[in-house]
Amino acid sequence: MKAKLICALGVVLLGAVFASYAAGAGGQGNSPPNIVLSYNGPAIANTHSAPNTPAFASWCDSSCSPSVNLPVYDASTLQREGSIYVWTKDFDYASNGLSECFGEFVWFALNDGDIYVDSGSNGTCGAAIDPSLKQPTHITGPGTVLAGGADGTIVGGTRGYWNSTGTYTDRTFVDVPTSGGNNYYDQLFFSISRK
Repeated sequence: MKAKLICALGVVLLGAVFASYAAGAGGQGNSPPNIVLSYNGPAIANTHSAPNTPAFASWCDSSCSPSVNLPVYDASTLQREGSIYVWTKDFDYASNGLSECFGEFVWFALNDGDIYVDSGSNGTCGAAIDPSLKQPTHITGPGTVLAGGADGTIVGGTRGYWNSTGTYTDRTFVDVPTSGGNNYYDQLFFSISRK
């Protein structure tokens, strides 16, 4: 009787361990904890509807505007991993007019699920580079190169990323034509560090 009870208890405990492991693994899926994505190409307007997440609703607070919608690729394999949809708000310009900061919400719609990130009110910044130091490389005619990026936090996710927390960083050069027209993202990189 004692042996049967110990055996039954062992089966119950083993089942609990497997259930606990499955629950913990289910949140991260098979997705890597750190994701590095890239994009090189023209700016594409974001015409997508806003994500249905409380994090976006509280961040936007009816004062944000759609920015860009870009395909993103694994930085090492160059395989398409999904798209990003970006909204911005609260632009703040330096008194000399050479730099600006703003808030940015990025929806990473990736193959394994969605990740939502928020740069905070001044978490995304950029500045013009003196043309004698760096000329645009992907547009025709005169233009300016802006250098910048963002730092912020993961504020939600779905499917393989549903319980993700952590941070993200992006860095880029943007070629901006003087006479108007399409901007070009030259070396846009995202690094998402999930915990």
